[in-house]
Amino acid sequence: MAHIILLCEDEEFVARSYIRKLELEGFEVQHAHNGKEAVEMFEAGSFDLVLLDLMMPLKNGFEVLAEIQNMIKNGSKATPIIVASNLGQNSDIEEAKKLGAIDFVVKSNISLKELVEKIKQYLPE
Repeated sequence: MAHIILLCEDEEFVARSYIRKLELEGFEVQHAHNGKEAVEMFEAGSFDLVLLDLMMPLKNGFEVLAEIQNMIKNGSKATPIIVASNLGQNSDIEEAKKLGAIDFVVKSNISLKELVEKIKQYLPE
């Protein structure tokens, strides 16, 4: 059965390239276009991994992380979250990890192939 990834990305071009690559690798992808939608989709669905941008409309990635962690504390399935952002300052990375992200990648510094490998690290076979 395919792993289901919640992709939280507001830039259409980036989202389309991620979706195409992830689906080619056998993943099922559900796409949230903003932070509010990401929280609603997480609450309503069941995902194996969340790929989260930080700079999004309506709610930023830090707010989404905090809300998802709250849902997990209140009984939602614990789900690995990888932040994929172009904010790469140490303070952003530390804040994301403090809020429960298991990993942080800078989008401009990682190829789609490397991103897929990183995602696979956090998913059971």
